[in-house]
Amino acid sequence: MFRKFIPLTLALVAIVGCDGKKLDETTPPAPAASTASTAPSTDSSFKVALLTTGPVTDGGWNQSAYNGLLKIQKDLGATIDKQENLKEAQFVDAFRDFANRGYNLIIGHGDEFGPAAAKVAAQFPNVDFVTSGGEKNGPNLSNIHFATEEGNYLQGMEAAYISKSGKGGFIGGQQLPPVDQAAQAFKKGALAVNPKFAYQITYINSWSDPGAAKTQTLTLLSNGADVISHNCDAAAAGMFQVAGAKSGVYTFGVNANENAKAPNVFSSAVLDIPKAFADIAAEVKNKTFKGGPVSIGMQTGDVALVDNPKFAAALTADQKAKIEAARNDIIAGKIKL
Repeated sequence: MFRKFIPLTLALVAIVGCDGKKLDETTPPAPAASTASTAPSTDSSFKVALLTTGPVTDGGWNQSAYNGLLKIQKDLGATIDKQENLKEAQFVDAFRDFANRGYNLIIGHGDEFGPAAAKVAAQFPNVDFVTSGGEKNGPNLSNIHFATEEGNYLQGMEAAYISKSGKGGFIGGQQLPPVDQAAQAFKKGALAVNPKFAYQITYINSWSDPGAAKTQTLTLLSNGADVISHNCDAAAAGMFQVAGAKSGVYTFGVNANENAKAPNVFSSAVLDIPKAFADIAAEVKNKTFKGGPVSIGMQTGDVALVDNPKFAAALTADQKAKIEAARNDIIAGKIKL
């Protein structure tokens, strides 16, 4: 397993990913009962649990995490369980519940799980904890940084090349560091191609409200944006619905391959969350896990920019060569993200 901020990498599928998330400001319901999503494996001695803030059917961030849980079950024979749609007030109890029930590894999928994971990890030194994003770590706690921004930078270059208006927009669920970092990387990539490119970064304070994303998309379109990206999980359905039907507009996916979510998705910055989770789970099962920050991207093959083949002719050979050169510069550390 890769450790402690190794050089980031991005495996290209064509040309060649939060991301921590914060929750909507709503009154939290009582903690959801833990429910096994699949039949337990025969190995009851190795147990892995997943916590998410949204549904594992969102087709992106949370579903990728759930696919990782299923991969752990398949590859390692683990007994698995999950709690989804959790509110911030429920995090500590959810971690503690699984720890008390003898789970070996508990994954909090998002930046916002960090403080709760650190608190519970200190109380259960024989249980290992992982968060996707965040800054908290310790002997039995790792925080994973998925270098989504590497793919977003290249998407920004693509956007500037195909934009007719020279204007674009971003819809984020909430302004947390990894989400803003990805948005800024997209903007930086676009400005590298067109220094006059205008890119409006907005936040809707929700990860599950398609209506809010729809409203913001209409605003971006009315301001002349013809390339729109996002990092707002299930709420992005509203963006794809509105912008996907707009002639002359391109959209961009993130976290999972979202190229089929609308007729005009140009590319997706994809995170191989299942691979990362399975790699860590294998360390836990083999008792080689060590807490600390983990950073993955290009060189580890855990992040990829997947271009939509239907738009293969939209970029010239010279443009593709410049994007490839930028990819090499990211790998070499010449482009700092």
